Amino acid sequence: MSPDRKLLEILTRHGVPFVVVGGHAVNFHGSLRATEDTDVLWIRSPDAEAKLMAALCEVDARFIGDEIDPATGVERTHPVTESFVRAERLMMLCTAAGFLDLFDYVPGFPEEQVATVWKTAVDLDGVRFASLEWLRRMKQAAGRPKDLIDLENLADLA
Repeated sequence: MSPDRKLLEILTRHGVPFVVVGGHAVNFHGSLRATEDTDVLWIRSPDAEAKLMAALCEVDARFIGDEIDPATGVERTHPVTESFVRAERLMMLCTAAGFLDLFDYVPGFPEEQVATVWKTAVDLDGVRFASLEWLRRMKQAAGRPKDLIDLENLADLA
């Protein structure tokens, strides 16, 4: 199982309510491209926080801190804690199964609830992917060069 699929399987098994966005959603909709991480929106609640924490413990999730390890010259990583999960709206994590970015908001649309994206998401074997409409909207709002390329490639898809 590829690392990204492993992350999605673990989040699903733990019952975390999430929707895949980013490069993996682009691939799901038929425009293949490489991606370095797995991006997901998750619906925050106390129950979801507990489920997410269990999933993150399983994959030894860590976040990169601000301090540099003097022995290696590399930024130090720290284990994800319950207080970290409760406090952070965007978690950019390294895990034993690859890089994972978790958003508790819709990037580019802070007024929208994640549940709005969830309701229109497409299910594949228990994993929800952002609808083509929402994916295009998020890519347009981000406006980075890679997002604009994704938009061009997604334009011809139904």
